[in-house]
Amino acid sequence: MDARPLRILCFGAHPDDCDFRCGGMAMLWRARGHEVKFVSMTNGDTGHHAMGGGELARRRHAEAQAAARVAGVEYEVLDIHNGELEPSVMVRKLVIERMRTFAADLVLCHRANDYHPDHRSVGLLVQDAAYIVTVPNVCPLTPPLPQAPVVGYTFDEFTLLQLAGDLEAASDDLEE
Repeated sequence: MDARPLRILCFGAHPDDCDFRCGGMAMLWRARGHEVKFVSMTNGDTGHHAMGGGELARRRHAEAQAAARVAGVEYEVLDIHNGELEPSVMVRKLVIERMRTFAADLVLCHRANDYHPDHRSVGLLVQDAAYIVTVPNVCPLTPPLPQAPVVGYTFDEFTLLQLAGDLEAASDDLEE
């Protein structure tokens, strides 16, 4: 059995998604000697009711770095606007490069059928990247991984009952 520390990479759509979904686990993994990195795929610039734009993006970046110091992890925040994350080839390459550069053994992310469009995009991007992260001619300037990482999905509270309630409420609104 391989006794080397695991390299665990967590992708979230927004600054704080990794913190909320993987923060406690990350601290436990770090205490056991494993390496952990968080990546926020967006900069968080629209996720507040009263503040937005560059000011909010800088604030959320600073909050992510403060969380990283507490958890003992590296935290990267990409400069993609909230609500504009799409599972494009260009963004998939960003995910592939991060998986390869970090040499991830385990990758955690949102589900590809999540309720939020940015979360869904992360799930699709990671799913597609994990499939081709070993292919040498994809992102050829970043050496491929010898094997694909294990991919797991983070917990969320979305249920079919919640969806049914949302659909019923929308239907009621249309009838009024």
